[in-house]
Amino acid sequence: MVRHSMMLVVLVCWLLSRAAYSAEIRGKVTSVVRGEPLDQIEVSVLELKIATASAADGTFTFRNLPPGKYTLRLNAVGYRLVAVPFALATADDAKDFSLVMVPDNFRRTDTVDVKADLFQSGDSPAVVEENLTSSETRQASTVLADDPFRAIQSLPGVSAAGNNELLADFTVTGAPFSEVGVYLDGVLIPSPFHNAPNVINGASLSLLTSEIVEDVKLLPVAYPEEYGERIGAALDIHTREGSRTGPLFRAAVGLGDSDLLGEGRLGSGTRGSWLGSVRKSYLGYLTRTLIRSNFADISFYDGSLKLSYDLTPSHALTFYGLGGNTHVDDSTAAQPGDVRTATSDFVFLRTGWRWSVTPHLLLDHRVAYIRQPSAQRNPRGQLLSRDSYGEWAAGGSLAWAWSRTSTLAGGWTLRRLADHFSSYFGGTPTVTLYTSDQVALRGSGYVQQSSSFFNDRVHLMGSARMDGRQSLDAHPFSGQGALAWRVVRATQLQFAAGRYAQLGFPDYQGAPGPCGLVEEFYWRSNHYSAGVEQRLGENTQLRVQFFDRQSGRFLEAHGGLLCPIPLPPSRSQPSRYYSRGAQIVLQRRSANRLSGWIGYTFARARESDATVQPSASFSPYFDRNTDQPVSLNVFATYRLRPTVNLSTKFLYGSGFPTLSGLALNASGGLQPDERLPAYLRADFRADKCWAFGRWKMTLYGEVLNLTNHGNRIFSYFQDEPNGQTLHTQHALPITPTAGLAFEF
Repeated sequence: MVRHSMMLVVLVCWLLSRAAYSAEIRGKVTSVVRGEPLDQIEVSVLELKIATASAADGTFTFRNLPPGKYTLRLNAVGYRLVAVPFALATADDAKDFSLVMVPDNFRRTDTVDVKADLFQSGDSPAVVEENLTSSETRQASTVLADDPFRAIQSLPGVSAAGNNELLADFTVTGAPFSEVGVYLDGVLIPSPFHNAPNVINGASLSLLTSEIVEDVKLLPVAYPEEYGERIGAALDIHTREGSRTGPLFRAAVGLGDSDLLGEGRLGSGTRGSWLGSVRKSYLGYLTRTLIRSNFADISFYDGSLKLSYDLTPSHALTFYGLGGNTHVDDSTAAQPGDVRTATSDFVFLRTGWRWSVTPHLLLDHRVAYIRQPSAQRNPRGQLLSRDSYGEWAAGGSLAWAWSRTSTLAGGWTLRRLADHFSSYFGGTPTVTLYTSDQVALRGSGYVQQSSSFFNDRVHLMGSARMDGRQSLDAHPFSGQGALAWRVVRATQLQFAAGRYAQLGFPDYQGAPGPCGLVEEFYWRSNHYSAGVEQRLGENTQLRVQFFDRQSGRFLEAHGGLLCPIPLPPSRSQPSRYYSRGAQIVLQRRSANRLSGWIGYTFARARESDATVQPSASFSPYFDRNTDQPVSLNVFATYRLRPTVNLSTKFLYGSGFPTLSGLALNASGGLQPDERLPAYLRADFRADKCWAFGRWKMTLYGEVLNLTNHGNRIFSYFQDEPNGQTLHTQHALPITPTAGLAFEF
């Protein structure tokens, strides 16, 4: 009886104590991008060891808190920890919080970046684009190879080249990677891959990681002339700035590589930031373990540094450096002409100055340096080839919002291109087979106007461009136009057309001497696009698009300028080709719950070669090596709980033709296609995080090729008495991978 009375007294005292406190805190959690309310965010008061999850509208409440000093912590998988100190002075005190969550591969900021359209990266609605946010880039990249180019390969209409999932390059609706312009912070760069020329018995990754990329934009067809240096498609990648806070660090250890990233405030106040990262890979060990033991051993390291500083509110300076080294060792090489070891480097340095002259006028200037040397040696250690590509680039752009509905933009670029190449025969003694030393200036300029009319129901864009290259007797003029018409509130029609030029470098040079033949190539292409976009609510859209690229390769040939009997210059068209088809994409983009896309693409890529020079006639059209009629790209990510996120990818391709189907046979007829089998891969990924005070640990788990589908990739052709025999090899089998990341 006494025991029950004591328990009753304790219970009454506890209830009275609780009733004595009416202090509470309330708040709302939003995303830094678009200010979308975030649900399923873990909200904790650390000192009281109490926690809750934000509601569907992003709100949370804690009631009956005693006075004191506390720390409010917000945690969710894929987001940075947020810790806010606060104090309740009295028993009936109340506080309201407005809290912004930032993806952990995004710069730390307390402001909300509100964009007019979550499916457009600040472009006119007349521009057809596919983009990746920083969160999507991380989730769609694989844990095994944290590479944004793997995320790009999951976009609708994009496939790994030849369905070779070990390589980072890709095709875009029939356009080869050689015709895709890769722009890094506004500078056109060569392929930024860890690989070596002529080494196919291996894998490749880009020097970029999802931790330093802010956004990715793919422009597949009829894009503005600002990106008109390539004729197939344009890929615009922007690296992020560091957080203008105290130092933040992230260390990650995985099965494929280890990396360390740091960022923080530069100088006093919040005028500048720094962001640096280093990475060491052991991908070669994994590929030899997972695929076959005699696979080429690839090892590399890379690093980057970005500095940003605001001299004044109107003047901002940036510096970005990216570099890395790759070493390849192929144990299968046995002959003097085989590549046993290969090394390559990549260096990219860029400095920029932005001047906000007025709120309506922005000037942007940049200078960049690129260097990409490589060397190959045979089993005897003798040089087989040495190549050193270098480039200086300077450019500027202007954007003038001369009215509320119109913006005029323009820009220029001047590039100094240099390439030094030598090839050797690894005999005794070593013989120089070919050498080339070329330098050329390349200049371009563009102007672009975009306007909206009738209360933003009609958007028009037009752009024009002029290109030129030293010694090339071609100065192509290009133009582009696009129209977007919102016929009803949720339905928009899109039409676009453009003409583009791609100028080759280096040129082919024949035998050295005053009469050596010089062949200069350039490409021209016409793009057409028509589509309809239907919005299905605020976060979902359905897009149907038809596209057509019609391209040609042109050759200008002439003899050496010092030849006593100079060869007359000639111009011809060695080939013509097209890629056309249709695409349907259903996409939902939200910071809550389900986000992703389903894209089905039907495309044909065919080519016709000149049979008589100059081009008097062409062969019948045959399939290009980029012809994959059917592809299906599915990606979905879902935050199951505040600390658990699930994602999946499903990729299907009907199969690319091999080289045996791309040429005329001895009798002048087309050889039949010999295609690789259909490609199918399903991946599953789960991320789980734990918060410990003011630091955080995240476990990444992933299974690649979940169904263990036996995908085949091209290996080599073997000559036989009755023709060539195609040899293929297995791609990745079912591959579980894992990684750990620590953020502090």
